[in-house]
Amino acid sequence: MPSLIVPILVPFFTAITVAMFQNQRHLQKAISAISCVGLTAWVFWLLFHVDTNSIQSVIIGGWEAPFGIALVADRLACIMLCLSMTVGSVVLFYTFWTATEKQQRYFFYPLFQIVLCGVNWAFLTGDLFNLFVAYEVMLIGSYGMMMVGATKVQVRQTMKYIAINAVGSTLFVAGVGLIYATVGTLNMAELARRTAELSGQQAAMVTTASMVLLVVFAMKSAAFPLFFWLPDSYPIVPEGVNGYYAGLLTKVGVYSLLRIFVMVLQQPGAELATNILLVLSGFTMLLGVLGAMCQWDIRKILSWHIISQVGYMVMGIGMAGSVDPAVVKLAIAGTLFYVVHHIVVKSCLFLVGGIVERVSGTQKLKQMGGMLDLAPGVAALFLVAAFSLAGMPPFSGFLSKFVLMRAGLTGHYFGIVLVSILTSFLTLYSMAKIWSYAFWRDKSRESAGPNYRGMMVPTSILVAFTILMGMWAQPFMGIANRAAEQINDPSEYIQVVFSHKSPSTDEHHVTAAPAGPQTAMVTIDSRTQKKGQAR
Repeated sequence: MPSLIVPILVPFFTAITVAMFQNQRHLQKAISAISCVGLTAWVFWLLFHVDTNSIQSVIIGGWEAPFGIALVADRLACIMLCLSMTVGSVVLFYTFWTATEKQQRYFFYPLFQIVLCGVNWAFLTGDLFNLFVAYEVMLIGSYGMMMVGATKVQVRQTMKYIAINAVGSTLFVAGVGLIYATVGTLNMAELARRTAELSGQQAAMVTTASMVLLVVFAMKSAAFPLFFWLPDSYPIVPEGVNGYYAGLLTKVGVYSLLRIFVMVLQQPGAELATNILLVLSGFTMLLGVLGAMCQWDIRKILSWHIISQVGYMVMGIGMAGSVDPAVVKLAIAGTLFYVVHHIVVKSCLFLVGGIVERVSGTQKLKQMGGMLDLAPGVAALFLVAAFSLAGMPPFSGFLSKFVLMRAGLTGHYFGIVLVSILTSFLTLYSMAKIWSYAFWRDKSRESAGPNYRGMMVPTSILVAFTILMGMWAQPFMGIANRAAEQINDPSEYIQVVFSHKSPSTDEHHVTAAPAGPQTAMVTIDSRTQKKGQAR
């Protein structure tokens, strides 16, 4: 059985090891690279193992579920782990050409590993309190990364970022406390069992707590109206690392929304949450893209587009509250496909933006020009990523939006589908503005500036991935469908968690507890019947 703590411990110990060699830059890079590439290969093997066999879980801390600390790897968690490590490895190699000596002196690479540790932990944890802890680990690393080689602008924006996340963390603890006081557990599998049976005052309390968590995760995702912190925060992140921030950090919030409100909370509050998210998704898409259209700084344009594209994912989560099972499955699968697409493409665009800044010497569109002649390879990378972001065929953006829109039309969500189509056209306009000013417009330059070719190799990997997803979509859509089934029907998730004893009492073997799985399955069956009757 795979040890699920590996994706958490490897970045943690890598951070400690790299910090010990603070004055040996080449050794730092070598250790970081070996760690990231090795862990990337391991999580892809884990995805294959889970997809082929079954969900994997481990309970640590000397207690059995639901009291022990649960780590659970289902298809959703494994997909997100693969994205985290793939983009993390690509970004790491990119930073070998962008991280300055000053940044490296202030623990650039150890902090990057801490961010990886927190993100991976968030995807694997099987209880709400440890999800909170994972968020805090991720945020501690992200605060440090935003401050390395600090300028006045970095300090100012980082302090705002810390203040906003402190409010979010406080609300997170409050929501988790309300749930524990009402239900008596924070284990996700146990919550999925118990919340399906709640009624009266208990159901109302869990609904209240779920609304608090909705605010927290919407803030982490940068969904409307809680996106105000992102456009000024991400542009000041060090060059290259902003690709990881743009791709992964807001998706931890999206992942949490999907996990908690579709799979874990099985009471009226979850239905209320999905209805609210469906409304918010339209505002998120539209206001995000309108904000991008008003900007003339390439990093700020791309940052506003993060907000806009999060709207599509929130749209899918909102449609997962439909009474039609076919719409629910299609919406969840479309959301997963879109998350994969967006993480790859948005990270790629930030990396391309970094190359454009390196060549032109500025982030301002009106001061750019001539990139098509100076760096035609960079122009090609940008064009593919921009078309994919806007949803042009045959790239991954088109297929992911098509699946979501098909779910919307099937479920008669015509208003939100119309907003999503309009947003796609406005996204294309915004990308065309970057192309027109930075690449197409003629501007005489004697050279292409500092060497940038080493930065193109990792960026090209992400571009190739979005082309592969578009041209050979069936395997990706297949695993998204299988993951959607697990999320919509958590019976296997619950059974695996409750059939697993603590390693300290069971010598690391999976055994069936006499009453746990049977009780779980009875509860699942009754809940499934109730959901079917409601529909």
